[in-house]
Amino acid sequence: MSIRRCCIGFALLLASITAIASSGKPNADRTLDILGWIEAVELAPGGLVIEAKLDTGADNSSLNAPDYEEFKKDGDTWVRFTVTNSDDEAATFEKPLHRTARIRSASGTDRRPVVKMEICLGGVVREAQVNLADRSDLSYQMLIGRSFMKDHILVDSGNKHVGEPVCERD
Repeated sequence: MSIRRCCIGFALLLASITAIASSGKPNADRTLDILGWIEAVELAPGGLVIEAKLDTGADNSSLNAPDYEEFKKDGDTWVRFTVTNSDDEAATFEKPLHRTARIRSASGTDRRPVVKMEICLGGVVREAQVNLADRSDLSYQMLIGRSFMKDHILVDSGNKHVGEPVCERD
């Protein structure tokens, strides 16, 4: 085993122990999936699989939906948007508008619709708040933020595609 591989393994072990110790939860009650910085995620309902970047520098998750449309349904505001993966498979989603987020970036401030979506990543399935953005010029359709990963996922920044989305739903 190379020294580099050994050091990476040790760093991941240390990060796992630190995360468990800092959570205040006993080891028996807490397990974290270790995933790479690029992973396949499954969006529900429908099961569309897209590539996502796991970004520990982002608070929340973001999804490529450049042509979203807001509409009224039963007096509430909803959002309709289509997501297409790299195999040109597409799924259209209709979700209630959860809130509107003010996003700060290097290019300024933007307002984006936020919806709740069920996401499957590795063996973790959770509902997450996802802001809809135009990520067409970016490498990955989706960005998974810390709020989704917290208490469930550790990111191995030296690996990609460590786990397939295999989530059991109720």
